[in-house]
Amino acid sequence: MALRDYIQHNFWWKLLSLLLAALTWFTIQTAITKDQSMQQQSPVITVSTRSFPAIPVTLMTTAANTNRFKLNPTTVSVEVSGQAGTLEKLQPKDITAFVDVSEAGEEKQFRKDIQVQVPKEVKLARVNPLYTSVERITSSK
Repeated sequence: MALRDYIQHNFWWKLLSLLLAALTWFTIQTAITKDQSMQQQSPVITVSTRSFPAIPVTLMTTAANTNRFKLNPTTVSVEVSGQAGTLEKLQPKDITAFVDVSEAGEEKQFRKDIQVQVPKEVKLARVNPLYTSVERITSSK
């Protein structure tokens, strides 16, 4: 068989194979280039967590309420997440845990949710315990 016959035999199939190989190569090269440019544009940001084991729980009530209350437990464990540099600078005084008893009514004992506020740069991950027992010590009557 002559060289010309090797080239012309199934010519269209050979041309299609060559075009598909070129298309595959261009697709892979484009994906690699795009991946490399994305890695250069967005650095990896790691998220860390930090625990604060004894944040005091504050009572929130109205100014006209003269009742006194007793909480059990009086502290809460808080875990926050965020960037490592931000968490290193975070102090326990930056975290506020409170219980709202402004609408407590005349109940002697009840259970309330503990609400926690953290700075906007960090995210609240966990609070333990979620509730506190509130006991009214004095009444406004």
